[in-house]
Amino acid sequence: MRTSQLRGFRIAIKSLTANPLRVALAVLAIMIGVASLIVLVGIGRGTEHKVRKVIEDMGPNLIIVSAGQSRVVKGQLGQMGMMTNLTLKDAAAIAAECPSVRAVAPAHIKKLLVKFENVTYTTKIVGAMPAIQGVRNIQLQSGSFFDEAENSLMAPVAVVAPTVVDSLFGGRDPLGASITIGRVMFKVIGVTAPKGAVSGEDQDDQIFVPLRTAIAKLMNVTYLSNVFVEAAGPDSIHSAGVEIKALLRERHRLRENKDDDFVIQNQADVIQAQSSVARTFSLLVLSIAVSSLLIGGVGILGVMLLSIQERISEIGIRRAVGARRRDILVQFLVESSFLGTLGGIAGLFLGLGASVGVKLISGMPVVLEPDYIVLSVAFSFATGLIFGIYPSWKAARLDPIEALMTKA
Repeated sequence: MRTSQLRGFRIAIKSLTANPLRVALAVLAIMIGVASLIVLVGIGRGTEHKVRKVIEDMGPNLIIVSAGQSRVVKGQLGQMGMMTNLTLKDAAAIAAECPSVRAVAPAHIKKLLVKFENVTYTTKIVGAMPAIQGVRNIQLQSGSFFDEAENSLMAPVAVVAPTVVDSLFGGRDPLGASITIGRVMFKVIGVTAPKGAVSGEDQDDQIFVPLRTAIAKLMNVTYLSNVFVEAAGPDSIHSAGVEIKALLRERHRLRENKDDDFVIQNQADVIQAQSSVARTFSLLVLSIAVSSLLIGGVGILGVMLLSIQERISEIGIRRAVGARRRDILVQFLVESSFLGTLGGIAGLFLGLGASVGVKLISGMPVVLEPDYIVLSVAFSFATGLIFGIYPSWKAARLDPIEALMTKA
């Protein structure tokens, strides 16, 4: 039995190698499907890992409390205005009364025009306490960050991010330079290390200045746009959010039927949103790959049916000399499985090469995960096997006498 099956296997391989063009056409769609799966999944995984790293670099166990807006009536004509309710006292209360909170950094953020020599540029100005450096995990590329004394004295000092360095200074060293933010002159004392983008927002396109300087000299406000909070640990993020919400609702005197006038967001929320996008992308990739594999399977089906039609006499001779139906079935299943596996292996090498090319040419992050590579080849083998069942069954059911009397 083993000798017969081995002979059938050799016949199957010999038959395939005798028609290389037919084999190439049969495996082309499967090869494209496997290659596209490897490349697109690699890009998706690389982007997901990059975004996750950027989010984690925003700060350890970060919670962002953003000011909501409340409509108030102002003026004799009863015009509707906007007022935010997040204050420095709220930030101090969070630090003092929330046991799951490790550190708090109040801030006010606004886009303003910045000028250096003859270059003007609009960027995000972050007025913040020195604690923001630890809460937001801000690393310095050069220079220093402002301290509590400079904040208390409303010192006109600034720490710029890399995108600002490129746009405002043309890549030159900005340390010691004087820039004008709004109508106030500031001295650049530091440059932050690059962080990248999150959800399309460039984290390197901003300038940090002391909060008291920003509130009194630049923005003329008494409230905050954000309070950046560091939870005591990864397991404390949820409890810290609950404590902050309860505290702010009590301080803002919000009744049970009133909505929050603030928004609380943590890293887990951002990562979950990014993961949702990644899952949608993965489903799209999977649908493309499955479509290609189905087209490839139909190609294998057509090739196998044509091969059987041309080899009816051969099948009849094999049956006449003692080959059983199972031997014929195995022979053609081997052929179809070989076509699927060959397409998978070719697609594997094409996908690996294309992934390297995409990474080198575009600079996009590509992460090749072994489980997807193995699964793609396994699926290609399964495609060849499944679409070869009907032709193999048809060949095995041929009557040997009729087969011998039929001309190819």
